Amino acid sequence: MTLPDGADGELMRVLTDFALRVGTPYEVTDALHDLVDDVICVLGVSGAGVSLGDGDTVSFATAVPAEIAAVERAQEEAQSGPCIEAHRTGTSVLVPDLADCPHRWPALTEAPASVGVVAVAGIPVRIEDNRLGALDLYDRRRRDWDREVVEAATVLAGLAASYIANASRVDRLRHTAEQLQEALNGRVLIEQAKGILAGERGITVDQAFEQLRAHARRNGASLRSIADAVVTLGLRP
Repeated sequence: MTLPDGADGELMRVLTDFALRVGTPYEVTDALHDLVDDVICVLGVSGAGVSLGDGDTVSFATAVPAEIAAVERAQEEAQSGPCIEAHRTGTSVLVPDLADCPHRWPALTEAPASVGVVAVAGIPVRIEDNRLGALDLYDRRRRDWDREVVEAATVLAGLAASYIANASRVDRLRHTAEQLQEALNGRVLIEQAKGILAGERGITVDQAFEQLRAHARRNGASLRSIADAVVTLGLRP
């Protein structure tokens, strides 16, 4: 079974949306939820989800439609299934019909049947050698997962990886920016405290700084906290 009519246009739209979104702040959960909606449109599957890995342990992050979450949850609880294997091995696990392999994932038998899932595919989500999880595809009919479908799914899995990696990078940059701002704010306080002590005591700012630092060390406190107390609370070390 090949891609549905119009899939190329849908894939281009998804790539364009990604290019527009990735340069702006976004919640990774929202981005992944939107992506699995797009996966259904592009690939013509009945449902899709994204599972995220922490080492070899996998947890599902999002799935649509809602009943597909039962299949994702069954794999998460058993830590067994096509999507778990895709994450752990780093290779796609393609199952045209779960009925063909009833003993491979015993814990997965009941949940798919309850929502009418027949075919499952796990596509690894990774960046180079870093395993991030799996893009999970579900269909309510037998599906042979031909090369064209798998290639398109791999591109979409790459987008999932990029969303996750970019969000992590943005978080790190934001944390770094906050640390830098904190350092700048601390510097201002310290300069103010030095000026106060130097002016009141008729000493140099270097001597005032040494007094601040010595007091901080004696009391096991940060230099910034002592400077803040000098400026705002009237502390005189």
